[in-house]
Amino acid sequence: MSAFVASIAMSLATSTFGAEPVPDRILSHFTSDNYTVTWATAATWEPNADLEIGEGWGHGGALCWMRFHPRQGEVEILSVELGKGWQAYESKRPLDNGSVAVKHAQMKCDAYAALLRDLAVVGSAELKPIPIKAGKGERIRLSTLDFWVFARLTASGKTLFDLDWAGYEGDLHEAEYARPQAAVGLVREAVEGLDFTDHALTEEERAWASLKFARDWNKTQNWLSYWWVRERYIVMVGVVGDRAALSTLRGILEGSAYERCLRYAINAVTRLTKKDVRDITAGRMNMENTRRKVLDLLGEEVEKDARPGSHGPPN
Repeated sequence: MSAFVASIAMSLATSTFGAEPVPDRILSHFTSDNYTVTWATAATWEPNADLEIGEGWGHGGALCWMRFHPRQGEVEILSVELGKGWQAYESKRPLDNGSVAVKHAQMKCDAYAALLRDLAVVGSAELKPIPIKAGKGERIRLSTLDFWVFARLTASGKTLFDLDWAGYEGDLHEAEYARPQAAVGLVREAVEGLDFTDHALTEEERAWASLKFARDWNKTQNWLSYWWVRERYIVMVGVVGDRAALSTLRGILEGSAYERCLRYAINAVTRLTKKDVRDITAGRMNMENTRRKVLDLLGEEVEKDARPGSHGPPN
């Protein structure tokens, strides 16, 4: 790419949004010569909106959800992270070696309002890819780094901000993932120094995890580059969700042709119902026979939950 085109990209990246200059902390996330950036007027969001971010890496097994929930003069932050060393359990016991760490922290409301203003600026960014013409002395940067970045803001049942991308890092797609990557990066910077402590999930938080699982699964179930993200969602909800996730898991067991998704869904149902109909380790089980057994179990559990006054066993 010529130095002239690159200089245009940088000059556009350092422009203003509305009448205000774009802060350097935001511009630092948009320093590329693969796209140009123009800034529209940033939205104004009330600080009572709920924020979710997510990130993960295709190699290594890590995936993280984080929720920001304004409440009683503070913003409650829930972090749920599937560790790099996770393994789907291969034996009938133990049930909970999903290696999921649950943490909690609090953020001041003014700091959260500042973060939302930054994210509004990110949302106002309009990126236009610069055509890449690899020639003599120039190369297209490709990578085997497979990652996922996600940011979503909601208030009063409305979605205000929704960025979601999974794929391989590289020049060809940078204009597509730059905004969600910047959003996640700014959130990570904003929580640095906060005191995250071990946390026992509340019923409300488990219900949120199940709702998130269903919502995101329905949105991405046919997106090819999300296959590994979906697998880890299944592992996560088995540990941090509640019985509300069973209907989505049932749909996966009825429709998925991917053996790993089936295995993880079987394991998640086993965790959530605390009933084990697997008769052999996951690596050796007859997947079709076990799937039928688990679907029969789910039919019984759904019928039980439908009875008046019955909400199933606590998690």
